[in-house]
Amino acid sequence: MNPILNKQNSPENIRLLKASSVAYKKAKLWEILITDFLIILAIAYPVYYIYSTNEKIKLALFGCSFFLTILIQLFTNSFKGNTSKGALFKEEFDVSIFELPWKTTLRKPDQAEVSKYSLEYKGKEIKNWYSTKLSSNISHNVAVAICQRINTGWDIELRKTYRSWLKGFLIAYSIGLFCFFVLLKVDGLTIFLIGFSILSFYTHLFSLISGHSLVIQKRENISKKLDEIIISKKHITTNELRDIQDEIYLTRQEPAKVPDFFFNLYKKQMNLEFEDYIETVNRIY
Repeated sequence: MNPILNKQNSPENIRLLKASSVAYKKAKLWEILITDFLIILAIAYPVYYIYSTNEKIKLALFGCSFFLTILIQLFTNSFKGNTSKGALFKEEFDVSIFELPWKTTLRKPDQAEVSKYSLEYKGKEIKNWYSTKLSSNISHNVAVAICQRINTGWDIELRKTYRSWLKGFLIAYSIGLFCFFVLLKVDGLTIFLIGFSILSFYTHLFSLISGHSLVIQKRENISKKLDEIIISKKHITTNELRDIQDEIYLTRQEPAKVPDFFFNLYKKQMNLEFEDYIETVNRIY
């Protein structure tokens, strides 16, 4: 095992990982609730508008859709609070084991808050966040770069897969809705009312897809730089590693996240892929 990983299982660092996990779970919960709620409305609205004859209820639904769209736009940023905390806790974990200097403009996590969040953790035991198979022959700075590369790689592949699912669902829903309108010969006014009522659904999904795409692009740029260093055995300084860590921290604050159930679907496959990556890097060095 590479010496860089000696501290990753210390009580202080495990506490940070637990706190980060809880913070991200809370942030994901709001996103999942909003997404599920909008999906239900996106299916229920067209059915009700077409089959109901009560015009007052239709107008009420139209009004609810209008206010829902506004509320989502107003409170989206407030849901980011727990995401920022999760990113900050994870940043302190990385800086601790990578032995990087703390960014001077960034305030360190409140330890009382770390304790509060970590005590709420109810999941499986957290151990060996970074692979222990990383060779001890690899120098400190290169080992840090490899761990950073694993961080970005995990996130890129997971987000790409989830983004494809989101796009597929959006396309399937749109085609289904169009066929629904054509087969039932829905009039123009009803189509307008339905379209406006499901606007918040489309806005939310487009926002998620855009958010994931932005993070993917940023992390691919980071990964490309890290690959050049790792594969070509280029020298890398602590300052360069600190700059890369800054970029990783920023992308961790993106509100668009991958749900835990989706992560669990691909966890085993991705673990195997990155274990293979570690073995490849070990052979190079």
